[in-house]
Amino acid sequence: MKKKLLIVAHHMTIGGVQKSLISALKALDYDKYDVTLYLRKNRTDLLPFVDKRVNVILNTDPNRYYRKLYAIILQIKSLILKAFGKNDKARELNDILEEKIRNDAMEYERKTYFANAHYDIAVAYVQGYVALFVDKCIKADKKILFYHTSTNDTPEIHNAVIGNYYTVVALHEQQKALLEEWYPSSKGKIKIVENYTDKDLITEQSKAFSIPATDKTVICSCGRLSPVKGFDMAVETAKILKDNGKDFIWCFVGDGPERKNIEQKITECGLESNIVITGMQTNPYPYMAGCDIYVQPSHEEAMPVTILEAHRLNKPVVTTATVGGCKLVETDTNGIVCDIKPEAIAESVTTLINDTEKYNRMLNNLKATDYSHEFEKYKAQWEALLEG
Repeated sequence: MKKKLLIVAHHMTIGGVQKSLISALKALDYDKYDVTLYLRKNRTDLLPFVDKRVNVILNTDPNRYYRKLYAIILQIKSLILKAFGKNDKARELNDILEEKIRNDAMEYERKTYFANAHYDIAVAYVQGYVALFVDKCIKADKKILFYHTSTNDTPEIHNAVIGNYYTVVALHEQQKALLEEWYPSSKGKIKIVENYTDKDLITEQSKAFSIPATDKTVICSCGRLSPVKGFDMAVETAKILKDNGKDFIWCFVGDGPERKNIEQKITECGLESNIVITGMQTNPYPYMAGCDIYVQPSHEEAMPVTILEAHRLNKPVVTTATVGGCKLVETDTNGIVCDIKPEAIAESVTTLINDTEKYNRMLNNLKATDYSHEFEKYKAQWEALLEG
């Protein structure tokens, strides 16, 4: 008998967590497991890359929760409180509304998709509300929680649910230590499963097209255009580089809620000829492959898949000193780790532009790196996780 394995994720919109999930689904033993993937949001850009042996359930909840009577009443009350200057009371009502909607949505999902379902293993592949959903709504003999960030997000949720999980997964030892500090109930139940990136696959995908040749230094950064990813800081870095006479093109590969603000900042800094925003790309690898330097300007990263990808495409990386950046980049070996500020990023990029000997040494180190045993190691980590 195959074991019934459920993996719950938030969505399959382009991102590092979603790419790592695709790798995970390729590493599973389908002779042992009957695998179901449940997506709580019907956002499916990367769904075509999911292993075809996976049974996919999409949440197509038709409810408009903010239009329900209780929601309308609470929103009106909140507006009245704000009109009378009682902002704290208004925020309390908004919090009540958000929790009510969240609980109603989860209950709809439970009844619609999982009312009569029972699994041998259920995996919450993302921390936060996915972890809460699996804890509250899924029946399983064993539950596993993946924690993908290096910050103490929504501690009220994790303090309530971590004790109910059989295993908590960290991406590396540094993150494990943080989790044990934040959540004492996780001690003794944390296992390490590192992110995996298929070098051969992304190398092949990087050949889909070529970016135009140029004598300028080409820089690339990939990610969601959101505050945590630091693209606003990248614009400030570009301004410093330009003011210092550097001739470059910087590709921002991604999209997100901060795009308009970033575009405005690019215009204000006079960088329209230096920065190109490509928008969301299902295949970002031609941009990575075509750059000279990959920059990760984030404020927070646990285990950035984009750095793994850049290294496998033999690109020296400048990264801010996030937990994940410090884990993956060794200064002067395969890149440079710098402070989380534009001046430091600009100084590091300038070093790689000016110091050809150092740049070529990093390039040779990356080309000499052996990735041939990584997938077997990754499969073994998943096997130990599920069978432990």
